[in-house]
Amino acid sequence: MNLTPAQLRAGRALLDWTRKELSAESGLSPETIKNIERGTFNPMADSLQKIVIAFAAKGVEFMSVETHARFSLGAVITSGKDKKVGEGDGR
Repeated sequence: MNLTPAQLRAGRALLDWTRKELSAESGLSPETIKNIERGTFNPMADSLQKIVIAFAAKGVEFMSVETHARFSLGAVITSGKDKKVGEGDGR
């Protein structure tokens, strides 16, 4: 599983989590999370797994999506929250 820095930030935003909150849920330091989000370094697979598990426990999942056009769309973020995307935000 590969997560981009933007996807990591988006996952936190969906849960309205600070880096400190993600740190507490994943067991990674806030500094490590900051460095991943800024693209300072590529995390080890076990670090990514901890992040994915922390998000999944709160209903946010990242799924690989491949198209027939031979390019990757990256990851799709879904949220287990009751509010639907666009609901109540004027869209």
